[in-house]
Amino acid sequence: MPAADYLSFLRLLLVPLIWLVALQGQSRLVGVGLIAAGVTDAMDGYLARRLGQVSTSGARLDAIADIVLLVSAAAWLQLLHPEIVRDNGALLATTAALYACGVAAALIAFRRVVDPRQLTSKIAGGALYTFAVITLLTGGYEPLLLRLALLALIVSSVESIVTAMRTIQVRGIASSNRSQAPQASNDVASSPSPITSIASSATPTANDTGP
Repeated sequence: MPAADYLSFLRLLLVPLIWLVALQGQSRLVGVGLIAAGVTDAMDGYLARRLGQVSTSGARLDAIADIVLLVSAAAWLQLLHPEIVRDNGALLATTAALYACGVAAALIAFRRVVDPRQLTSKIAGGALYTFAVITLLTGGYEPLLLRLALLALIVSSVESIVTAMRTIQVRGIASSNRSQAPQASNDVASSPSPITSIASSATPTANDTGP
């Protein structure tokens, strides 16, 4: 297994360990665990590019680890700071619904959860990560920082949905064109050639060359 994949796998292993700390109410230790997980997230991509180990399976593992960590971090925040959901329930529900639609659209169109090249996705992930770490380490949350992070995630989710719909539409048009191409060629093949028709009509018949 490439070194970058080991780091992604390590990030997955950190999640249950952080869960144990979160269930004990240790907010600051959860924040430290998130920082450690963030370091592995930054290092696996760097190593993959540096060592020439970029692969589809590695990108998929990295995306899975990111989503597991993101969902877990949201659960840790709810567990340790329930006032966040209480004060921002409607906004959180809307963002979660759009994010789920974006993930589903990406799976249908691209067979992957997120596009690693999507800039808005990286911005949203960084903003959410920053909010979670600051909240867990300080013991209190900043509403403005939360709204900015959720807005970034909404923009990223909408972009994923739009991109997936465009891709599906383009594939449908291309598929339709391919299905019509053989029929058109058959029609051309079955119709008589103009040159052949002219030559046939120009050839005198027996009646025309009578005695």
